[in-house]
Amino acid sequence: MATGSGKSICYQIPPLVTKKTAVVVSPLLSLMQDQVMSLKQKGVKSEYLGSTQTNSSVSNEAEKGTFDVLYMTPEKAISLPSRFWSNLQASGICLLAVDEAHCISEWGHDFRTEYKQLHSLRNLLVGVPFVALTATATERVRQDISTSLVLCSPHVVVGSFDRHNLFYGVKTCNRSMSFISELVKDVSKRSDVGESTIIYCTTIRDTEQVHEALVTSGIKTGIYHGQMGSRAREESHRSFIRDEVLVMVATIAFGMGIDKPDVRCVIHYGCPKSLESYYQESGRCGRDGLPSICWLYYQRSDITKADFYCSEAKNVGNCDNCTAVKNERDLSKEVFLLLSCIKSCGGRWGLNLPIDVLRGSRAKKIVDNNYDKLQMHGRGKDYSSNWWKALGGLLIAHGTNVDLSIHSIILLTAEMIELEEHGSSHHKEGGLNLVPTLESEKFSEDESKLYQRLLNVRMKIAQDIGTAPYAVCGDQTIRNFAKMRPSTGARLANIDGVNQHFISRFSNIFIQNIAELSKELNLPLDNSPFPPPPPTNPAAENIAGIPKPVQNNLPGILGDAKLTAWELWHKQEYSFLKIAYFRRAVPIKEQTVIAYILDAAREGCEMDWSRFCREVGLTPDIATAIRLAISKVGSREKMKPIKEELPENVTYDMIKTFLTIEGCGLSEQVFGNGTADGVSSRIAESPISSCHASEAGGNGVPAAAEASDANPSAKRGQTVCAEEPATKLQRTYEHGAELTGTATATVDSVLDLVASCNGVSLEDVAKHFKGSKRESVLEILEGLESEFTIYKKNGNYMVL
Repeated sequence: MATGSGKSICYQIPPLVTKKTAVVVSPLLSLMQDQVMSLKQKGVKSEYLGSTQTNSSVSNEAEKGTFDVLYMTPEKAISLPSRFWSNLQASGICLLAVDEAHCISEWGHDFRTEYKQLHSLRNLLVGVPFVALTATATERVRQDISTSLVLCSPHVVVGSFDRHNLFYGVKTCNRSMSFISELVKDVSKRSDVGESTIIYCTTIRDTEQVHEALVTSGIKTGIYHGQMGSRAREESHRSFIRDEVLVMVATIAFGMGIDKPDVRCVIHYGCPKSLESYYQESGRCGRDGLPSICWLYYQRSDITKADFYCSEAKNVGNCDNCTAVKNERDLSKEVFLLLSCIKSCGGRWGLNLPIDVLRGSRAKKIVDNNYDKLQMHGRGKDYSSNWWKALGGLLIAHGTNVDLSIHSIILLTAEMIELEEHGSSHHKEGGLNLVPTLESEKFSEDESKLYQRLLNVRMKIAQDIGTAPYAVCGDQTIRNFAKMRPSTGARLANIDGVNQHFISRFSNIFIQNIAELSKELNLPLDNSPFPPPPPTNPAAENIAGIPKPVQNNLPGILGDAKLTAWELWHKQEYSFLKIAYFRRAVPIKEQTVIAYILDAAREGCEMDWSRFCREVGLTPDIATAIRLAISKVGSREKMKPIKEELPENVTYDMIKTFLTIEGCGLSEQVFGNGTADGVSSRIAESPISSCHASEAGGNGVPAAAEASDANPSAKRGQTVCAEEPATKLQRTYEHGAELTGTATATVDSVLDLVASCNGVSLEDVAKHFKGSKRESVLEILEGLESEFTIYKKNGNYMVL
């Protein structure tokens, strides 16, 4: 899978769900340190075991299963005693992952043989899943990984290696001081706007030369190569990670040892040793998904140097390169004839027609174009057509080794013909500025200033707590802050990239700075990127209608299930519960029925909104509260932040219903012009929060269904709102009292009960909802579990 596509999630999510440790084998200590630092800032308990670990208690704590994610090198994994693995497995280990697994094949055979010994851990960790993850593995390497780890019929996932946010460029260079000066100017432009750059060099000499040039020009630059001491390398690495220096000049020793997501430019000052190496090294760029650029500068000597290294290889006698008899022959005359003929024919016929001209053909196409008058017509008739085609194929495959072919073939392209005609006077500016900037993302000048100053705020926070700026939050999150400028914690929480850990630690700092800086720059707060809801339609005749024509092909648009649910509710006046049981051996959830009917409403189906709101329990006061919550959150895209701003008895179904009515432009007709005065107290005092549902009927269908058959407009609130407030349920559990309510179980009420308790068993849930059968409660729990809303651990259900 490509870098940034989510490989790390494969071993970060399981320990958080299972509450067991995930062991990750990683190749480099610096890489592990970066990953541990980043996870800690997100509230994930993580540590690493290695030669640079100074805390002696980490190993003991790891053995007890204290950490969610535990990193170690392959050498450490192999050297740990079996007692460590036995104790860890007893504490709980959910998986063992080998990160950068291509190292098994690349290094395991000679350089780091411990990689080839990792399979021995399978005997110590019986039943523990093994996972291998890499961004660079050919089919041969994947097979080698599988064999080395003794994976039995593994599930192999190969994703796309294309990274759409990266821009690639290749240019020639001459390694002169004038070229290095141009390189320094380009890098300086990125450094001035706070963007990080890595420059990979093929030799230590080049590394030191480029580093010196950058430092001399006043750019804060780090250096990293194999001849430096370990302390110096570690300090250079740390400075780059923490944005104390924005440019790192390094040899490939830096390689995979960097997990900095906001590197905006990677420059290769010389050809890498292989395509896999280039993909791995350029893959350090733009790991956060934002547009970034990769430049490769090369010169002819790079290829010559590689050829020299290859020439030093010994003849081992077991491949065609060693055993084949090579016969050399001078074909310069034939090459000149073929390429000259291609050029004379205009370079638009491929190989066949020029070859026919060389062999003296007088075909109609040749005569019509006067190609039979060319000087080379018939000059190649001594060779067969297939011979000429083979020569053409050789030139295509190995043309870089024939100077004449390079010149002639290039002249056939429109760009090079233009270059030949205009010479050096035809110059087009180039450089490293091909990546979209803030301006191209529709940032105003003041918003760009705010973005830069918020980066400084993030840097100050990172320095205060001793971590890297990206570990606080990503660049994209800062861009969202600068664009949306949230004024409250609720609005901040609704921005992508902000989690609960961030809210608890940093929200007040950012909200305060956003308010102050926005005021200074005269920028309004709460600049929501979402379009406002459509205006209400005062011309609507009644609240049963929708200002949208009914579709002619409703069954095709909605599907049978949704259309049937709407027809049963609207035409037959069935209750939600009865529809859930209608002709089904296993009933669907009421929540699903409501969603079906709302989908039908959005497609133009007729609705009695008064009745629907009555059955859902949506009153004008609740609608006003939802409207206020949306205004506070600043978005309609996610319902969870809205729900968190509302009283406990306001359900997701009520919020969905309100959003649908508002989206149809009927909010004013259905709810009137409600005001916010006293809304919270009226909702809190509403009988909704204390009502109870009746006992189940004797025919297997809950009594609520029977009651609603008799009275189709029976309030669904009598079922939904029988839920006790979450705080009350929590207090009941804390005092050890038995849950003996008589409420009827619904999806919302069961979810609220599970959320309010730190683990609740099926028996306790069934005991609380005595108004429902145990089988119905179990079905709701299993449905929530299948949707990954809750999970089961040691017989207790918990919110995910």
